[in-house]
Order: sequence, then C-alpha cells, then structure tokens
Amino acid sequence: MKHSCFLKFTLLVGLLMAAGGVSAAINRGNITGNVVDKLSSKPIPYAVVTLGLLPDTTVKKSVQTDASGSYVFNQVPDGSYVVTAHMVGYGRKHSSPLVCRQNAVTVETLAMENLVISGVTVYGKRPEIEVKADRTVVNVDNSVTATSENAYEVLRKAPGINIDKDENISLKGKDGVMVTINDKPTYLSGAELASYLKTLSGTEIEKVELITTPPSRYEAAGNTGIINIKLKRNNLVGVNGSVNAGAGITHKVSEYGGLSLNLRRGKLNTFGSINGRYSQYKNSLDIERKLKGDADTSLITQSSTSRGTSKGYSYRVGADYELNRRHTFGVMANGSVYESNSVQNVGTSLLLKDGMLAKSLASTTSRSGSYQNILLNANYKMAIDTNGRTLNVDADFVKYYNRATEFSDTYYFGSSGAEVAMPLLLQSHTPSDIYVKSFRADYVHPFSKTAIWEAGVKGSMVNSDNDLRYERSVDGSHSYVDDPSRSNHFKFDERIAAAYTSMAYDAGGWSLKGGLRAEHTWNRGNQVTTGAVNRSSYLDLFPSLFVQRRINEKNSLGVSYNRRIDRPSYGKLNPFVWRIDEYSYRGGSPNLRPQYSNNIEVSYSWNSRVFSSIGYSYTNDIQTQVAEEVDIIRPAGGSSPAKPIKAVMLIDRNLSSLKTFNGNVSVNLNPVKWFRTSSSISASYREYGRGGDQSGKSTFMYLLQSTSSFILPKQYTFEVSGWYRSPTVYGMMDLDPQYIVNVGVQKKFLNDRLSVKVSFDDVFHTMENKSWARYDNMDISFYNRWDSQRLNLSLSYRFGSKDVKQSRQRTIGADEEQKRMGN
Repeated sequence: MKHSCFLKFTLLVGLLMAAGGVSAAINRGNITGNVVDKLSSKPIPYAVVTLGLLPDTTVKKSVQTDASGSYVFNQVPDGSYVVTAHMVGYGRKHSSPLVCRQNAVTVETLAMENLVISGVTVYGKRPEIEVKADRTVVNVDNSVTATSENAYEVLRKAPGINIDKDENISLKGKDGVMVTINDKPTYLSGAELASYLKTLSGTEIEKVELITTPPSRYEAAGNTGIINIKLKRNNLVGVNGSVNAGAGITHKVSEYGGLSLNLRRGKLNTFGSINGRYSQYKNSLDIERKLKGDADTSLITQSSTSRGTSKGYSYRVGADYELNRRHTFGVMANGSVYESNSVQNVGTSLLLKDGMLAKSLASTTSRSGSYQNILLNANYKMAIDTNGRTLNVDADFVKYYNRATEFSDTYYFGSSGAEVAMPLLLQSHTPSDIYVKSFRADYVHPFSKTAIWEAGVKGSMVNSDNDLRYERSVDGSHSYVDDPSRSNHFKFDERIAAAYTSMAYDAGGWSLKGGLRAEHTWNRGNQVTTGAVNRSSYLDLFPSLFVQRRINEKNSLGVSYNRRIDRPSYGKLNPFVWRIDEYSYRGGSPNLRPQYSNNIEVSYSWNSRVFSSIGYSYTNDIQTQVAEEVDIIRPAGGSSPAKPIKAVMLIDRNLSSLKTFNGNVSVNLNPVKWFRTSSSISASYREYGRGGDQSGKSTFMYLLQSTSSFILPKQYTFEVSGWYRSPTVYGMMDLDPQYIVNVGVQKKFLNDRLSVKVSFDDVFHTMENKSWARYDNMDISFYNRWDSQRLNLSLSYRFGSKDVKQSRQRTIGADEEQKRMGN
C-alpha cells in the first residue's frame, strides 16, 4: 500500500508538471492610468505606483506618476495584475484585478484618501476581534494586553477557548480542536502542547484564527475545528527586522526576549527568528472525594502546591528562491527546546465516617524534563500558466523528543501523626520519541474568473515509541531496583492516505464552495511489555458545503455544512495504568474509537460590523475523560498483607453521542475616532447521550466577551478587556463560572518603530477552575488556581526597510498528526 500511494503521488506530480511544461512566447502590452485625490479630485504627482502579479501580488514593476498624476507600465508580459498607488499621507489604493494580453489596458482612476485632514491624524487599526464567514480572528498584534504574554496565555484569554487543569484545550465548550502554527502542525497535545506554546512570545504572534468550519482542503481532524496561530513575518525589501524584550511579575519575575531578521534581495528571500523565555510559576490544586463503596473511610482530601521554573526557546529559519516567475523553491526549519524543573507537595487525609482522621500521607514529587521539537519542510510551487493554475508540493519530516525523570516520595502517618509504615520511594524515566513523515500536493485550476477547481493528495507515516521505566526502593533509602509492575513500553504506528476535491463559484452576489475529502487510516498499537497488539483500519468520507449570498452592499447571508473526525491521541490508546499518586491513576484504552461530528451553521452579517450565527452539531462516539473508582492492590499505608485501595482512575471513554445547539452575535463598533470596541455573546445548549441525574448532563452555557480601546493624545492607547463564562459542562465534569478583566496601556515612539506596553492581567484575581463530578460511585470536586494575576512590561523595536513586498505563504502536509502527540 505504501508504495502504491507514493507511486500515485509521483504520477500526479509528473502529469501536472508536464501539463505546465509548454508555455507560449512572452507577449507584451502596456498599462496606463491616473491617480487623484479622493476629496478634491485633483491629480497627485510623484505618487509611487506598483504592478503586482496575481495571485500573490508579487511586485513586478514600480513607477511614479508625472505632474498630471498619470503613469504607464510598458512591455508588460501577459498575465493577471493589480495596480497599487502609494503616497505619504494617503491610504493605499488598489485597482480591480485586470488582465493584460498583448494589448493596451486602461486602469480605472485610483482615488486616494488623504489621512491628514485639518491637522488631525487618523491612525488606522484593525479591531481586536473580527468575525468572518468561516472563522473568528483575534488580532493579537493590536492588543495591548496580549502581546506581553506567551502563546499559551494568549489562548487562555481568547474568547471561546478554555484550558482545563490538565492543560487540554477546548473551543466553544467542545474538545477535539486542532492547533496549528502558520497553518503548520505542532504535532503535540495536552501538556506537551502547553510546553511548546509557552516558548512562543506574544510579540511574535500577529493573530489567532478560530476556524470553526474548515473547507475540504484542510485535514478532516478536529471535532470543533482549528485554532491557527499566525506568526509575524518580516516581508520587507532589504535588511530589516525587530527586537523585543519584556518581563512579567507575579510572586517572581519572568523574562523573555527575541530577535527576527529578514533579508530580501532579488529572487532570494531569507528569514529567521529566535525567541526565549524564562518563567517561574506556582499553582495549587485541592481535591475532595467522597467514598461510597468503602466500609470505613468516607472522605479523602488532597491539597497540593507546585512550584517550578521553565526555560526554553523557539526558532524559525528558512529561505525562498524564485527561479523565475513560474517556479519557486523553499526550505524551512522550525522548532523549540524546553526544559522544566518542578516540585509538588501533596498532603492527603483519610477521614472516617464520624469525621475523625484515620491516617494521612505526605508526598513530594520532583520532576525535571527536557523537550525538543523540530520540523523540516521543503516546498515547491509552480505557476503553470498566467490564468492561475498552480501546483504546490510539500515534503515534511518531524521529530519530537521527550525526556523526563521524576522522584516521588510518599510517607504514611497514623491519626496521632506518628509515622506508621516504611515510605514508598519511586523513581521513573519517561523517554518518548515520535517521528512523522508526510507528503502533500495541491492543484488549483481556475476555469474562469468565477469558477475554481481544487484537488490534492496527502500521505503520512507516524511512528511513536513510549518507554515508561519505574524503579522503587526496597529498604526506605534512596537506592532503587527495577519495578516491572509499574513499567510499560508502548509503540504505535499509523498510516493515513487522503485525497480531496472541491469546486468554488462566485458570481452575481452568490459564493458557493463544495468539496469531498477521503481519508483511509491504518494503525497498530503494540504494548511491548505484555505482547498485546491492536490493529484497526477504516475509510471515511468528509463532505463540506458553503453557500453565501450577498444581499446588498451591507447584508450577507451564509450557510455551511461539514463532517469532521477526531482520532484518539497516541497516548490515550496505550492500555497501561500508571500511578499519579497513592489514590490517583491514569489509564489508556486501546479500543477507544474516533469520534465523528456533523456540523451545520447559518450566518448573517451587516455592514461588516454585526455578525450573527446559529448552528447545530451532532457528534457520535464522543471521547470523554472520566474518573472511575477502582480497586488498586497496593500496600495501604505499608500494611501487610496487601489490601485493595479505593482509588480514582482517569481514562478516556466513548459516550454514545453529543448534540450541541449554538448561537453567536458579535459587534465591532468605532463610534468616534478615539474609541473602538468589540463585543460578543455566544450561547450553547448541549445534550449528552446518557441518562440519569448525574453531573455532565444537558446544560445551557453562555460566554460574554468585550475589548475596548481608547485612542488618547500623543499616540497613547488604553485598553480594557475581559470575558465571563457561565457554568458549563466539560465531558463528565461540571464547571463553575469564570471571568477575568485585563487592562493595559501602549505608547509609540520614534516614528512608530518603538512600542512600549504595560499591562495588568486578572485585575480582580478571579481566574480559577472549580469543577465536580457525580456519577455511579464517584463524587469528586476540584479547585485549581495559578499565577493568573500578572504585571507585564514589554518593549519592541522595528528596524530596517519600510518598503513592503509580501512573501508567499505556504502550508505543510502533516496537519493532523501535530495535535495527537501526547496524552
């Protein structure tokens, strides 16, 4: 199968390249036009006018207008272009797309708008939050409070995103979301994804896209959709770049800084950046569990505090070379290195039915870990002709490397406080390696100005190797021997072959796009320790349809449908049960099935300021982490003989279904020049396919979000933002409400090159997670707090050329596998 898939890929690439191999002789024409002032209609002399080749608007020629505001481009090759006028004090003006075919083309008059009127300077700025047809865009670069954070904190504060105590990310109350960086996979999930995001400085982030209805060219993975973090790119001609530095103050000081450089000369563009961060943190977690099946003990309480440090850096480096206007090659490498050290102290008390203390435990866990993630990408893009036919090919290699060592010491005390048994001393090593290889080819074929056909193929291979090795003390001292009962070695291999096709039509106020994606999955899980092997193979089809009607200049109506899949992460398929502490364990399920969702949404927008939508989603075989009461045979408090302990095991299970009804209204307003606000309200009703009066049952949830900016004199900007989430359900858990308020101020210097920002997060210190679960014999509650209140100071400076030339954007082939590395 493997050879067959790659043979098909090779044949497709060869045929498409052959189709573009025959090109006509280069024809020449000329393009003329005029530039005027929009208000006075007078000509604007000496304005810079550029000629950009579509579809990527690469600048091919540049001229100036004469004294009468006229310009001319001579000897223009056949092709599709856009003309852009530039002038200091004016906003840029673009022409409509035009086609030159060895003829004379006259461009409509470009009327430029003067930005300096009556001595008042108008500073254009995108709103912090934009709601579009298929996504919500959070413009981080415009936010005073967000840019001083790392990517993890940026997501935590984004509307509709929730990060639970185990660092799992959900969007609009649903998990199964895919996280990408510049449309490229991170290949991580859970704690590993959180570690990587913490190395990305907020100053690197341009925007975060919450794509709830991805079209068929995107991976079918992600029950909720895609969170795409767009990083900044220095796309300026010549040598240019930026530097940034900052600090965050909680109970300790954390620092970060970074550098980005760009060099564009002729046909070669090279770019690179590096950002580092050193953080100190603390958090607390309190757990209370009532025991219904134990004859003696009625309540277990746990109180834990964690303190630690982390340091790491992320980097990107790459180059694009334009061989000619038809062929472009590129290479890129990005990755991260992250190290952490932490100490967790846990106090556990077991209470009798009369409320008296039966015994207590004191545990200390010291953990040190190092993580490395590297992605290598090679890209080739061919413009087959000037009508827009293109072929894009990507080959990727990803390696994820994880090493961690943990020492866990548990001491047992009786009701009087005296030590009653020999302590349990454990040491563990968790090496983990994941390799991904993928190939992707995408072809675009415009049949006309109104109809475009797209098709593509993808193949990926994943190899995961996780080797958990435990050692224990036999005499109460820190000398260890192997502990096979707690050790486990698990390997997982997966192959996915995919193909898609889609057709788009845009004319007469109608926009339609329909597509179909097919994905065939083969996987094999091998628990080396026991010899147990699990295999599965399945083929799925994923249709998508988008229809939008532009009723008039201000009103538009749209409807969309798609089908999605969320495959289990590799760690969740590992059947081993491993120890968290004396009364908490985590297990995997090799029979965990993928979950499938069907989503439909109707949207309406008015004047690009008011956006609303209603939707319905049905998910079957929903994957949910549950807490189960189990009997663990371990010496209880050092007693002999051994007896069962009523412990909690966290494990993912498939529930039958989940129905979700949702609605959203977003408003972006700029009533006066000095005030701008963006607000939204989202609501949903969820119904899980299970009965009984238990936690996690059907519930109504709403989310309020608002960001307001005040443009003060002398280029000061004051911002206040916040959100409130009502009580909600996450799987089998009920969550109490949450809210946060952040404030910040920004000042620009040196002709906007230097930016200074000061912000204060969680002004009222309200961010916390309170949750509980009550079902079967389970009655457990959680209370989690962390360093959410923080004072931030950041500085950034841009240097180099200001002449902009947009570099091409590219995606890589391994899109889904990124989110499934980890537990």
